[in-house]
Amino acid sequence: MKVTDNATFRLMQTNLDRVSNKLLDLRYQGATGLKFNKASDAPGSIRPVLTTRTQMSRTDRYLETMGVSLDKMQATDGHMASVENIMQRAKELALSAINSSLSSADRQTIADEIAELKNQLLDSANATIDGKYIFSGFKENTIPFVENPDYDPALYDENNVNTWPYLYQGDANPTMLEITPGEYVSVNITGNELFMGVTNELAASGYNPPYLGETVTATLNPATAPGPLDLTIGDAPLVSYVIPADTDANYAANVANVINSNPTGLTATVNAATTDLGPLNLAGYNGGDTYSLSVDVAGSPINVTLDGATYDYTLQGLANALGNTVGAIAVTTTGGTLANGVTYDISSGSLVLTGPTTGEEISLTETIFDPDSSTSGGISGGNQTVYGTVDIATNTRENVTIDGAGLTALGLTPTTLDGHSGRIDIFSILTRTEEAVRAGNFDDPTGPGGSIQSQVDNLETAANQNRRVRSRLGARAGRVETAISSQEGVKVDLEQILSRYQDADVIETFNNIVKQETAFQAALNVTAKISQISILDYF
Repeated sequence: MKVTDNATFRLMQTNLDRVSNKLLDLRYQGATGLKFNKASDAPGSIRPVLTTRTQMSRTDRYLETMGVSLDKMQATDGHMASVENIMQRAKELALSAINSSLSSADRQTIADEIAELKNQLLDSANATIDGKYIFSGFKENTIPFVENPDYDPALYDENNVNTWPYLYQGDANPTMLEITPGEYVSVNITGNELFMGVTNELAASGYNPPYLGETVTATLNPATAPGPLDLTIGDAPLVSYVIPADTDANYAANVANVINSNPTGLTATVNAATTDLGPLNLAGYNGGDTYSLSVDVAGSPINVTLDGATYDYTLQGLANALGNTVGAIAVTTTGGTLANGVTYDISSGSLVLTGPTTGEEISLTETIFDPDSSTSGGISGGNQTVYGTVDIATNTRENVTIDGAGLTALGLTPTTLDGHSGRIDIFSILTRTEEAVRAGNFDDPTGPGGSIQSQVDNLETAANQNRRVRSRLGARAGRVETAISSQEGVKVDLEQILSRYQDADVIETFNNIVKQETAFQAALNVTAKISQISILDYF
């Protein structure tokens, strides 16, 4: 085999390139600290590296958002501490104003300071962080509290927010932070909750009423009506009114209207009539037998018939028949809504009917024809009327005792419902304390400001409200801090995993660089000597 000079030089160049590339790779590892520069360098490591980097990126996002949220929570706590100080000072001033030896001018001075405290409270309520209002819920760009231009001290009503001295313009939506996948924590406080004492649920429903105490649900029994309902609110005299008879298709609404139209410390909310009628029992029915069901609401009946042909004698057959009635909407194989507003559902293996949300009762009528046997089967209960229920709750801070023969119509027994003590509008209390002090009203609850003595107690209630909400915020902040610590630990673990796949051993890498440089230098020397050889050297 003939070996030419070109072949020799090409072989030497190939070996030099290979050694040079290896040296270049090692130098890159030494400079970057990474085992590979591109996917082809280590195909088996690419997937775990990319997966780990994705998890680390997600963890970094969690840490960043939690850090920002924790800063805001700590700033919020600072403003709540200011509210605490305002309440304490206002109570001190109110107690000093009770001193009968003070002159009218002295009381005016005290009232002026209370007015300034009210302005300080407004500043805290309208506080901002990075230009965003912290007590406005989702409405971060809307100032939460403004003076009520229609405020009239003579018309003030604790149960009507429109008569309060300051109005809330934010919403009832706290910001929820995802601290781990699927776990959320509320990281701010809404103004309605802290300063007005109104829960987010009641605020979202329109503040009507703004406060609710203990609630009972009345399961109506109109056959026993009418009858008196006797109420005792705290130490006030007995109040009585009559639970009406069932005169139309919405007895639940009638009962609620009677309760709501009497300012007796109770409020009522209507719930839709609902019933579980069980599975349809038509065993043994065959051709020629018929089963008919009428579902009537306020004189609007929906009628269906099972005859074994068009619709079979099963619960599914009944659902199919109901779904094909005129005006039915949102129909699926297991449920839908009838034209009269009744929804039906058989997904549980039972026929469940729910009436309109306005509380109208559902009247059910069965007609069964089975010439081969006695009439039997059908839905649970056969012909019947299903009534809506009524949630009855206190809307006063006093406990309310309910008694009387009218309780039978409500399906209730004599009981005492707790009031909503512990919730109060802080702005109203400071405003009315100022009014009482200016007027020198020491103990007349019907006089200006409701009396200084009453407002002293209310100021303590307001302070406790702030402490209670502040405590909840502190607990959430602690949870966020724990989550930050946990995510930081997760990040360390991920960094270790990533390091195992992509980080080069520095000492080993630099040793290999030295070895490869030596090998490269040797290859250059050999190449140089070979390139000096000529055929003339052999003549």
